[in-house]
Amino acid sequence: RLNGTTSDRPAPQGHRGGGGGGSHSRVYAGRTTVAMTVKERIETLAKPKLSRSTLSYGPSLSWGNQQTMWVLSKGALGAQPSERIMLLAQPKANMSTQEDLKPQWEFSCGRQSPIIKPSAAARSAATAARIEQLSLPKHPPGGYTENRAMYEFSCGRSSPIQEPTLQATEEEKKAIPAERLRTLQLSQPKSVHMSYESSREVQTIPTEAAQNTRPSERIESLAEAKKRPAGPFREPEWPVSGKARKAQVSERVRELARSKGLVEGFQGNRDVQWNPSKSAKQAVATRRIEELSGPILRESMDNVQFNPDVFKVSGAAQKASCTARTEELAQPNIRK
Repeated sequence: RLNGTTSDRPAPQGHRGGGGGGSHSRVYAGRTTVAMTVKERIETLAKPKLSRSTLSYGPSLSWGNQQTMWVLSKGALGAQPSERIMLLAQPKANMSTQEDLKPQWEFSCGRQSPIIKPSAAARSAATAARIEQLSLPKHPPGGYTENRAMYEFSCGRSSPIQEPTLQATEEEKKAIPAERLRTLQLSQPKSVHMSYESSREVQTIPTEAAQNTRPSERIESLAEAKKRPAGPFREPEWPVSGKARKAQVSERVRELARSKGLVEGFQGNRDVQWNPSKSAKQAVATRRIEELSGPILRESMDNVQFNPDVFKVSGAAQKASCTARTEELAQPNIRK
């Protein structure tokens, strides 16, 4: 409890918080904390957070220059490198020339074997019979037919409207006696319903009777625009009459004018900061409360998960004897 305000952490034994402005050190499970007054705490929280960009984590480096990370000493500048260092300092030789460079991904879809122009020796070389056989294009099978227009005049269906085959055309020419009645019925287009009315145009042409008719007096009166007076209007502020000033309100009006009161036993919101009682200031925390107020100490995960004997076989496991069923299952499968 600091400066007359409540705190969640209990006071240690032998210390009495009060309205003093000094700070006192406290020890909880080996960790030392400093108790501050409310004013000091508010000033600490009011300070802006430091930007990490202003912190220095080492020398500032920028790529693309020949500056060293640290200033070299005179001994390092005057030192003579060994033969091994001079050998490692040599740049890697470029074994390829501009003529040997090939466009790796030209006409190759990203493969490492591009299509390049054959040399004159390759053009005049004699090919083997196997190479000539592999170079022949693949022929389609005998029952192969070209892809037809799957979605032509079909609204995306897989059964398109296609032209009749030659066999169907020849059968039609042979004058078949009479076609099926059902086939003729299905071939007829769908007719429009007798009560169907097409969409009317937005702009309609009035008839001659509508153009020559005369409206009645009632229609003419309704067609006239509303007449609004130009004034004068009453001012927003006007004097109150003497009778209104001397008027006495009734008991019912006074009863209705009273503000709504609070319920019996109502308690308002408690302030965020309140003064603790004198007994709370002089209270001494017990040993159990001090034990509960201390932080929980947990071991590091490196020590918890570390097991030096994880790959060590115990002596009991080395002397154990397996059952007959285990020996049977441990036998390898004999395959013919």
